Amino acid sequence: MIKRLLLNILLFLIPNGSHGDRLRGRAYQIFMKKCGKNFKVGTNAFIYAPEKLTVGDNVYVGFNSYLGQGEINLSDEVLIGNFVSITASNHQKKDGSWRFGGFQQEPINIGRGVWLSANSCITAGISIGSGTVVGAGAVVTKSFGSDKVLIGIPAKEKI
Repeated sequence: MIKRLLLNILLFLIPNGSHGDRLRGRAYQIFMKKCGKNFKVGTNAFIYAPEKLTVGDNVYVGFNSYLGQGEINLSDEVLIGNFVSITASNHQKKDGSWRFGGFQQEPINIGRGVWLSANSCITAGISIGSGTVVGAGAVVTKSFGSDKVLIGIPAKEKI
């Protein structure tokens, strides 16, 4: 609780722009499971559980993106665009309702050099291979290998 409050105060005081992106990365790094060099976080991006986040070198999280509950592993040189949602948990149903059913966490693994374009969504339990690009607005609901171009809802490989 104290850690989260301290982090929120730090984030509030950091200015916008590239210098601020670097400072936000350093602020989150204090609380993360593991973090490589040159981690940058855009303005208003939110990492819900930094203690479950592993990040390689030269990773960028774009403006207003959300990295949610559960274990998330980002390899080197991952580029996360603006308004991207990466959520490593799913709600469960209890007594006919999703509201109080709890949730189940499933790790997400993003390979080296992956680009998650603006407004894309990565769901729990997904692995995306190195060098893949996820097109703007795509919703990834299954795992894919390396060097793919993924588009659509649900995401499919562009041929």
